[in-house]
Amino acid sequence: MVAATRLETEPLVGALTDAGRPPWATRWPWAVSGELDGVPVVLAATGLGKANAAAAVAALVAGSGGAVRAVVQVGVGGAYPGAVVPVGAAALADSELDLDLGLGRHPDWEGLEALAVPGDATRNLLDLSGPALEAASAATGLRALPFATSDAVTADAGSAAYLARRFGVAVESMEGVGAARAAAALGVPFVEVRGVSNAVGERDKAAWRLRDAVAAACDAARAAVVAVWEVSREPAS
Repeated sequence: MVAATRLETEPLVGALTDAGRPPWATRWPWAVSGELDGVPVVLAATGLGKANAAAAVAALVAGSGGAVRAVVQVGVGGAYPGAVVPVGAAALADSELDLDLGLGRHPDWEGLEALAVPGDATRNLLDLSGPALEAASAATGLRALPFATSDAVTADAGSAAYLARRFGVAVESMEGVGAARAAAALGVPFVEVRGVSNAVGERDKAAWRLRDAVAAACDAARAAVVAVWEVSREPAS
């Protein structure tokens, strides 16, 4: 289980039994292992941004020697205008859109297809559907919605409305697409659950519900991780 910050893991760390440092863990990222509701887990704080998230997932999956068989990303995010998930509630990601990679800058930005780099299959949109997401959705009762990731968070309501209108996205974060890419490259199931702490573009943190969002995300993650663990143990068909 990965989050950008330790704050976003606090309720989960507090629920761990037999907590300790994974014996195979490297110096980075910060990580603690134990059992969560009967499931062996590693909780890690990756740091902000897509690059940190991708590098941490790669380090954990590869460094564990096969012990890490699935990735659940947990944390907070912002809700775009028109999103059906309210502030203080949680949602799962059914896709992740990279809002940065491509050509130019918004509103004239174009995705990677505009570059047409020969031999490269990287895409802006990652489909996260599959057995792990289905199991997590059934276990949590949460809707799966389209997420988007940007290294620079949206800072005003006008830009938030533009992104929601152009891409049909519901939740914004700074890490999701990076973690999802790394998990896909390493062939492990990936599920992302986030609590909504604020409206995208709202920079007055007095209006945010950060603690409520962390609690909602971690409550959902506890249910999701049990379901994802069972999926990860099923033999490949």
